[in-house]
Amino acid sequence: MNITIIADNRERASGIPELLAEKNVLVMMKQLAVGDYMIDGDIVIERKTSTDFVQSILSGHLFDQCARLRKTGLHSLIIVEGNPFNTRHHIKPEAIKGALLSVSLSWQIPVIRSSGIEDTAQLMIMASEQQLNPPFFIRKMGKKPKKEQKQQHYLIQTLPGIGPALAQRLLAHFNSIEQIVLADMDSLIKVEGVGKQKAKRLFEFFRKEC
Repeated sequence: MNITIIADNRERASGIPELLAEKNVLVMMKQLAVGDYMIDGDIVIERKTSTDFVQSILSGHLFDQCARLRKTGLHSLIIVEGNPFNTRHHIKPEAIKGALLSVSLSWQIPVIRSSGIEDTAQLMIMASEQQLNPPFFIRKMGKKPKKEQKQQHYLIQTLPGIGPALAQRLLAHFNSIEQIVLADMDSLIKVEGVGKQKAKRLFEFFRKEC
């Protein structure tokens, strides 16, 4: 699996780019306008030590960074190395909890804690692998927004006898909910996992009078 991660030049001193390279990740060093790492042009990651994270709360810089991350239009992630509740800064735990909630809920940017640079590197690799092999409920084909695709997938799952994997195969085969509804039994059976009984059940379900 070929993984490419762009790292900001300032991250060289952290040792993470070297760790990534040792794990067969192609690392490209360049100056990033926002964030510390970029994955597949789709995920931007801001990495902070626990001390840096707390300092950014005290200075107010944290929320400026959140605004910049959101403006990229990319999936954003903040990784905090270490325990932000145990630093040399004198700050109330409630203030840290409030900042974490604000970032996650108000700014809708997930915050993940790691135990150190090794753990951070592994988290980035996992994020890269998920981009290369997205969960089955995210369909990358076509131009529909991912949110709409998820809604379609969840709707299909509510049909009798349909689970997440089969819902994905039905949508991939027919391309739309309308085509699934209009399909005859012979067409439904062509989808892997849809036998005669399930096809009949679906066909009759769509045609039952309310």
